[in-house]
Amino acid sequence: MASAGAMMGCSPIVRPPDFAGARDHVAETSLVGPFDGQIVDGTTSEPISDAAVVGVWSYDRGEGLIGPSGSETLVVRSDRAGRYRIPDAPSRVRGRTVRLVAFTLFVYKRGYLGYRSDVPYDAGTRTEFVGRHNKVELRKWVSADSHAEHLLMLAPPPEIERLTDWERGPANLALWRAQRGASTPGTMPEVPTLELLDATALLPPAEVRRRTGYQEVFQVSDFTDLARTHFYHGVHMQAVDHEEIWDVGYRVWSDPPGGLEPVLETFHETLPGVEASGDITPESFVFDSEAVRAVAFLDRERKIGVLLTCGGMQCTDVETVLVLARYIHDHLDALAVKAAPSDGDPAAETAEPPDGATTETPP
Repeated sequence: MASAGAMMGCSPIVRPPDFAGARDHVAETSLVGPFDGQIVDGTTSEPISDAAVVGVWSYDRGEGLIGPSGSETLVVRSDRAGRYRIPDAPSRVRGRTVRLVAFTLFVYKRGYLGYRSDVPYDAGTRTEFVGRHNKVELRKWVSADSHAEHLLMLAPPPEIERLTDWERGPANLALWRAQRGASTPGTMPEVPTLELLDATALLPPAEVRRRTGYQEVFQVSDFTDLARTHFYHGVHMQAVDHEEIWDVGYRVWSDPPGGLEPVLETFHETLPGVEASGDITPESFVFDSEAVRAVAFLDRERKIGVLLTCGGMQCTDVETVLVLARYIHDHLDALAVKAAPSDGDPAAETAEPPDGATTETPP
């Protein structure tokens, strides 16, 4: 019956819950929700009130070409008894091939280690999370804990990121000292600035319009399904007042810490069944369908990977998306690194609040 929503082109298909606790718990659980539980001190078992609790629903879409389709979030606070309740997913993400594929719960209270429902602080996989009557035990922060590892574990959504912004300074300072040794007595080293990859200059909207003949407005923003970092940036050109089939987007990985093999795996997962060609580099992959056309390539010499997608109404043939991909490849030197915005939101550019998006006007 899950296909009924897809046939109606409205509600997303809902996958079974992927967290381990859902299989072992008697209460019925769905990724849609609701989710409830109690937050307590892990040592004293006393309830923790006014903790920030964020639920994040993740979606994908597609049939031949499967890719992320954004996320939705809801924010609540724990009450005096430490209890929280997150209602059903808003389900504003809709479409014939949209699937609800994951739910992640985040809990943050300053003075404690943060919590996420899939990954514990000490690595591994969390197995005790359940959707209903969940118990979240928070451990008090101790001096031996690492702010850098804490932020890496949380990889927080914007709602939590604003609360953890104060940790960036101590995290950067600790990393600076670890790399260069402790500072001399009486001196205070300059804390490095958090940097983010900037790929916005690789494909200007004006170039897209020149190649496709599109004459209307793009809203340019960051893709939000993956966090922007010093080695990754996803740029989304959304055709204003048009369907997604008019959109253009590209994702860039520059010298990622794990190398290019995970990027190549992402290409294979996103473009299933597509064989390598030499259209851009020796490792290029071209996908062609009526709904979307895509080109991915690896530049091993520069340690860069790029995935470009173009809606079928914007790129009416595969040659158009190849031209755009070649433009990106020819302008890889325009990749830059910039300081993160001081408010801790990597997606904020010269933004129209609150989305962090810039709406450009065609000439």
